[in-house]
Amino acid sequence: MSHSGGDSSAGRFSRRGALAGAGLFLGGAAVAEGARRLLAPAPVDVPGINPRSDAWYDLRLTGDGLMDNQLLWFLGHTAHGQSDVGECLETAKRIQAGDEKSWFDEWLRTAQRVHGLASAAEKKGHRLSAGSAYARAANYYRAATMHYTDTADPRLLEVTRSAATTFEKSNGLLGYAVEPLDIPYENTTLPAYFIRSPHAEPSAPILLLHQGLHAWPEETKWVWDGAYKRGYHVLLFHGPGQGRALRERGLSFRPDWEKAVTPVIDAAERISGVDPKRILLMGLSFGGALAPRATAFEKRIALCIANPGVLSWWEATSRHFDRFIPGVLSFLKSNPERFDQAIFRLADGWPTAKYWLRDVFWKHGARTPSELFRKLEEFDNTSIVERIQCPMLIMEGVAEDASPGQSQKLYDALRSPKHLMLFTQEDAGPLHCQAASAALAEQRLFDWLDENV
Repeated sequence: MSHSGGDSSAGRFSRRGALAGAGLFLGGAAVAEGARRLLAPAPVDVPGINPRSDAWYDLRLTGDGLMDNQLLWFLGHTAHGQSDVGECLETAKRIQAGDEKSWFDEWLRTAQRVHGLASAAEKKGHRLSAGSAYARAANYYRAATMHYTDTADPRLLEVTRSAATTFEKSNGLLGYAVEPLDIPYENTTLPAYFIRSPHAEPSAPILLLHQGLHAWPEETKWVWDGAYKRGYHVLLFHGPGQGRALRERGLSFRPDWEKAVTPVIDAAERISGVDPKRILLMGLSFGGALAPRATAFEKRIALCIANPGVLSWWEATSRHFDRFIPGVLSFLKSNPERFDQAIFRLADGWPTAKYWLRDVFWKHGARTPSELFRKLEEFDNTSIVERIQCPMLIMEGVAEDASPGQSQKLYDALRSPKHLMLFTQEDAGPLHCQAASAALAEQRLFDWLDENV
């Protein structure tokens, strides 16, 4: 995502911790007391939901902790011209807490208003002003899709397309050499963009960039623009379960992520000016589990960047459940039908739980909680991590809450050259994927790459 995290001691329920926070919304299930008490009403003050805190990133603006974290992700894009503080805060003020439709409607309203500003500037010949406004509008269209799971609403696909076309228009006006691609993938294609750096050597490295569960690679401008300015070509792509691949192609996540990455590498190798010996792969958030998996099998990757690193996404998810409901997973396996009933009943009465369940069902192609967790068990790199041979850079914030402890586990398990880059409270960059600290993240990432690629 998004996209921010929080103080891990507070157990904050962040946008990108939405999957990890699955256990939080089961706080009322009295598993330990047996099947006769499967579900109790959710307590008003559930641990991990909107904890009171004096941390700078505890916004408390929308009345919904998950939405606040998503808002913070987009506020952080001001550093690279993809949002404006006033536009984000004015939008947040209109959103009804916990209401998916309100989130979608209000971000769409803002996107369309800013899009209108861009069109007016373009008609008057103000190319840079128009390009800047289109860049913000594209990001607000993407924001609208982030917390919305109503796949029956035709506007969802319309806004997805508007996000893409507006992004393309903004780059043309701002002078970025961005080429839309459709990369062949099984019986369909993966949406992608190739961004050629004007500062690149005749044979230059290329950074393949994908996101995780919620965000789009286009909005991760601190990475692709940082690469562009430093002589790295970039190939942004939407893998199965992500962004446009999900919404336009209907593709869901798969654990054998190398099957998505291999055709992207094939495409990269066919591009003029790309050094095939310097192909870099970066995955963010859930992508920090996916990218290492692909690297274990796809030997053309010269260096992998995981932000954060994840040895086992399944372990990260299941530990959240065990923290709040000890023994819940064993109960799930012994009586999945009754467990499913409990989850569905709870989701019917709690908007955050309903959102999480619908969102993850959709992206993983599952219909029941038990089916979902059987799928999630496959997202575990423990048995294949020793296959990774190329250098690995792991980026980790000390307030990581989606997969706490996983970066260190991945680092310890690796046998290839490795580096763990920590972001601390003192850095003002402790959050998941360095949300709201994009300038710092860009500097540290590319200073390291310039010294090691």
